[in-house]
Amino acid sequence: MPRENRPTHPLDSSPEGPLNRLLRQAEQHRRVETAILEALPGNLAEACRFGGYANGELTLLVPDSTRASQVRFQQRAIVRDLRQHERFSQVWRVRARVQPWHDPRPRTIRTRPEMTAENAELLREVAEETEDSGLSGILKRLSSHAHDGQ
Repeated sequence: MPRENRPTHPLDSSPEGPLNRLLRQAEQHRRVETAILEALPGNLAEACRFGGYANGELTLLVPDSTRASQVRFQQRAIVRDLRQHERFSQVWRVRARVQPWHDPRPRTIRTRPEMTAENAELLREVAEETEDSGLSGILKRLSSHAHDGQ
């Protein structure tokens, strides 16, 4: 049986139900990503993710431009290591795409410290003694931010 000349896609799947096909592709994606990360040098393996594979071109997702430069610099070694896997025998190029990763940690809400009445009074006194009218006005407005309940 003759083999086609076009490169094989590592995520080929059989036409079944849409959910089964999606789950199978997700599992294949995970296995492919694991194989790729094993072929990468240690410092890049921690920072790269598998983005895609088409027409012999492998796309790696990296969080910043520094890692993208490292991938480009080590491209020949990465391709050589990947070609040892039968699945990636047709890889001829590695492309790095910068895609900052979403940080799942919730942001902490910072509360601004409130101005005490004593500090507001000090600002008003400095504003009255200041000769610069612009600075004096700013200090008076700033002192008005004090809360009356303190």
